[in-house]
Amino acid sequence: MDMDKEVRNILNELRQKVESSEDGSIYGDRSKALEDIESVQASSSTEQLSYLLAPTANLQELAIENGWGQEFNNLASKLEKLLGI
Repeated sequence: MDMDKEVRNILNELRQKVESSEDGSIYGDRSKALEDIESVQASSSTEQLSYLLAPTANLQELAIENGWGQEFNNLASKLEKLLGI
């Protein structure tokens, strides 16, 4: 399944948030989150995207520790709705 422009825009927004974040204290590895987003952007796998957005996964932990946890939840919900996952 090809990702449409809106999905790619949301992934780019997540990437920008991660790039401006610091590593979490215990969880939330910034470089791993960037790798994961790049991997999703390079593929068309919604399964891979669902792992990226999973509760308590690296990206959510990074978002929470950097103060944008609610924004992450909102963006994740939009992606899940757009992709039906």
